[in-house]
Amino acid sequence: MAGKSEGVFSGMANSIWTTEEFTCSGCGMNYTATREKHADKHSGSFKCRVCNAEVHAWSGYHNFFDWEAIETRTPVFGRRWEQSRR
Repeated sequence: MAGKSEGVFSGMANSIWTTEEFTCSGCGMNYTATREKHADKHSGSFKCRVCNAEVHAWSGYHNFFDWEAIETRTPVFGRRWEQSRR
């Protein structure tokens, strides 16, 4: 049993993960996704959860997963900065 677990974890330890940011061209929603490098080719795409536009498509020796929307603060218009500090 120890050999089986060792094989599963050794493959994950050798992969390279990075977090990347994407913006939907349809509505401007921002997302992050984890990019993982692979020995074999993968392809896929991700669509915006707000407007259903394609945010990113990929094909190659990497895959994207764990897509998350980035929460942003809505700007306050019509108020001066000095007044908003009070």
